[in-house]
Amino acid sequence: ENCLPQLTEYMANNDLAINADGDQFAITYTIGFATDQELLSDAATNGKGVYYTADDAQTLTEAFQGAIVGILSKETTFTSPAVAVDTFTRTRSSDEVFYAMFQPASTVDWIGNIKKLKVNADGVLVDKNNDSALDAVSGEIKGEPAPATTYWSASGDGRNVDKGGVGALLASRDPAGRTIYSDTGASGDLEAFNTTNFDAEALGLGSNTALYSLLGASTEDAANDQINWARGHDAYDKDGDGDKGEVRGWILGDILHSQPLVLNYGARPSFTETEPDLRFLVGSNSGFVHLFGNDDGEEDWAFFPKELASILPQRRRNATASDHVYGMDLTPVSYTYDSNGDGTFDAGDGDKVWVYLGMRRGGESYYALDVSNPDSPTFMWRIDNSTSGFEELGQTWSEPVVIKIPGYVDGDGARKPVLVFGAGYDTDKDAPGPGSPDQAGRGLYIVDAETGTLVWSVTPASNSTTNLSEPDLLHSVPGGVSVLDSNGDKIVDRIYFGDTGGNLWRVDLSGNALPTSSQNTWQINRLASVNGGLAASDRRIFNTPDVVRVRLDGEAADVIVVGTGDRTNPNATDVDNQIYRINDRATMLFSTVRPTDGECADVVDVRCGWPIFGEDLVDINENHIITGTEEEKTLAIEALRDGDGWRYDLNNAGEKSLASSITIQGDAFLPTFTPASLLSDINSCEPASGTGQMYIFDIYNG
Repeated sequence: ENCLPQLTEYMANNDLAINADGDQFAITYTIGFATDQELLSDAATNGKGVYYTADDAQTLTEAFQGAIVGILSKETTFTSPAVAVDTFTRTRSSDEVFYAMFQPASTVDWIGNIKKLKVNADGVLVDKNNDSALDAVSGEIKGEPAPATTYWSASGDGRNVDKGGVGALLASRDPAGRTIYSDTGASGDLEAFNTTNFDAEALGLGSNTALYSLLGASTEDAANDQINWARGHDAYDKDGDGDKGEVRGWILGDILHSQPLVLNYGARPSFTETEPDLRFLVGSNSGFVHLFGNDDGEEDWAFFPKELASILPQRRRNATASDHVYGMDLTPVSYTYDSNGDGTFDAGDGDKVWVYLGMRRGGESYYALDVSNPDSPTFMWRIDNSTSGFEELGQTWSEPVVIKIPGYVDGDGARKPVLVFGAGYDTDKDAPGPGSPDQAGRGLYIVDAETGTLVWSVTPASNSTTNLSEPDLLHSVPGGVSVLDSNGDKIVDRIYFGDTGGNLWRVDLSGNALPTSSQNTWQINRLASVNGGLAASDRRIFNTPDVVRVRLDGEAADVIVVGTGDRTNPNATDVDNQIYRINDRATMLFSTVRPTDGECADVVDVRCGWPIFGEDLVDINENHIITGTEEEKTLAIEALRDGDGWRYDLNNAGEKSLASSITIQGDAFLPTFTPASLLSDINSCEPASGTGQMYIFDIYNG
């Protein structure tokens, strides 16, 4: 009695605009509000869309959002490209560019891929056929009707996530031939990820029943199916052909925040200095970390942390959900040591290549693997918030920085490498409204790069031989840290970081004492505070501060450029975010505690003027130095010369800084994101995707 399902089926399968290029189909999404109708369900099913039901404003909103995400999933989203650095001439980058990709969906098992392009002699990005790879108008990799053919692809794949690249190679491979490891051995040693090693004892569970439950199974056979599915087998015979050993389809999970780390092993056997052994490591939200070879794009091995077992049934069931399922979502970081300086990393020569893996939304752990032999990784260590000394650790968002610090040496007096990173993100900050003090992630950690042993930390916890107490450090530190060698001795002695309470902190590592005996000389001070505590001024720092060494009015100084914006809620429009240049005129290291407010009346100490507040900074929005009267220009120059820096208001609704700035020859480049307004173009039939802008500031005068 109603032909709507027949009409939607026709529209989904027949070209609706014959005179336009390509086939134009209509995909139908339906929502039953306060009703559940078979008619609407059939219309969506026949129309290749999704049927939703809703009973109130909240579920109606979620239904609309689910539909929009489903529509957007037909497009491609990229993470940042990675460029391989040539270890033979470190001032030059190689010509390979690796693009990590993901495709959002209304269900949780998003797919990912990595594709390679090259930069030719003219600086143009080209594909496998040496044709220009980017669309001149959109700037995206060329798609239909004449898609680019990326490297490792047999035919045109363009920007399609589910075509070409390393993902297609992995999807065409026999899963039985893959090398996959998990930390199921003694002390986390790597073992083959299979049904034998992935057992209750290895996972610290009391019974097989607990293991089955963790894997979303009720029997041993069902649990084995889940593990085999994770390895890439069609263990549930989705295609109904009776073969559960074949590949199940697309294997590579979404690569959302994990930028590929390119490792250049140099002229290893069968490679040369001009054609070195390049590998690239990347984490995915299916829980796997993959190492691929640049020569053929094939997966060399994968690593699945046993601690992520619970996400396997979630990814496999692939339920419709607005909350994504995360795994190994942080960009890997490496430490390399070339013992003989020949530009080739050979484990037999004592060379070292260590990699460090965080989880971001996936969890509260950091992992370290020794990949000195890229074909045979070994487990080094793992820390999480159950490890002694790391109780403050939150979700591991902060990318570690490998440095050397004063006083930390081996038995021969040689400097030992350490990692420094923020203590992480507290999900309490996901709640709407002005942020309150956190319970986790409040601090800074320095750990031994080889053993994972805690070297030193700053947290609100009590003073100890390895912890400096800072009671005012009340908010989580998910962003990266900036490190500085203030005296040119190749040892880091100053660290800057921001927190989700809008505070900017400075840590001084003065002297050359061992970290365990430095608690009287190593200091932390709050340099700035820009969060006003109200909804509109709830400014949060998620980015790595950009530290630039300059001269201000003839005097040496360090300036910090940073912007605010809540990375966890990019579409919010309630906060008035800002960009700052904050002056740090104290170029000498602090080795004493900041004077009290009472003592500041009788001493001269720059810290008595800290923290610097946003309202203390020169407002450069009016641009008086360029457009003002002579009087306004003079006053602005004087204010900048004598003041603590400048601030700039991001004026678009919801505009925020979601990435760190970089300063080149006195110009600070800082990108922002502005969420789309649903009313921006009411006549548009396409969902808006928000706007990116790049600001370039003269750091001296704004």
